[in-house]
Amino acid sequence: MNLKNYPRKHYAINQFCQPHNHELKGRKFYFSMDGGTDYELEVTGEKTVLWNKAGEEAKEATYECVKGDDTTYLLDFDVADTFMTDHATNLVFIIDLEQRLVTVVTCWIGWNKKFPYLVKSDYDFGAIVVEGLETPFRRHCLTTQMVGTRVEWHWNYLMWTHHNYYSTNYYTLTWPDESIAVEELGGPFELLPCHDEIAQYVKIKENLFAFCLTEEMMERMSEGRILFRSNNMIFLQNYNKMMHAGRTFGHATTPDGKTFACRTLFGSFGNPVHIPDSIVDGDNKYTV
Repeated sequence: MNLKNYPRKHYAINQFCQPHNHELKGRKFYFSMDGGTDYELEVTGEKTVLWNKAGEEAKEATYECVKGDDTTYLLDFDVADTFMTDHATNLVFIIDLEQRLVTVVTCWIGWNKKFPYLVKSDYDFGAIVVEGLETPFRRHCLTTQMVGTRVEWHWNYLMWTHHNYYSTNYYTLTWPDESIAVEELGGPFELLPCHDEIAQYVKIKENLFAFCLTEEMMERMSEGRILFRSNNMIFLQNYNKMMHAGRTFGHATTPDGKTFACRTLFGSFGNPVHIPDSIVDGDNKYTV
């Protein structure tokens, strides 16, 4: 086989994605959460889970899962009875077996009447309860350790982006001219070739972070005139291996007005990058 002619996905963000992971099949978890609502999770199959808030009836869902390292999993699923409704909801469990800790992220739409597809996220931290063992008191936590980090993430062999993690609440995204994004995807990246978006940074362990962003500007500025709407992306970023893996939760609208769920797993490898001072030191245009 001539690798020169090997088929590639051009502008997709999942060319370097891990395969769906089902190593947790057969495991049951009780998550004691600081926010006051505990969760029970049973991974019943390679793609199915039973889950519930403590004291409530268990519900079935179809899950996706990737790994940040050998013992840390990002498992997510759409709440079945909300899928493709005006209050669609997605749950993310970052399950850290090494430290017996968990981070739960709840993402949903429908909270903003003016921008109904805008994604809102809530973060909760907790521990995995194991019979016979003392429940850990330590927690994953919001962190400043990533501030000042700049990475060039390669999504496929032709498309890469520059991330500048300059604030605990925002990051800057740029699409270099030589990246295929503008040519293949057009509108969104011509409209916003460089912009800031809301972000959160969670430390999972040394050199492993959950980077959580919500694409709001595309929704607020384009108001549905282009394909992509608001989207939430959660990355497990491993800086020992300079790679990340994660999932998306959002929506897209076709030219004829049909809206569909925009869901995919993704993966990328990274390089340190120099970003021009005009971007690094530039003002955030969207805040006073």
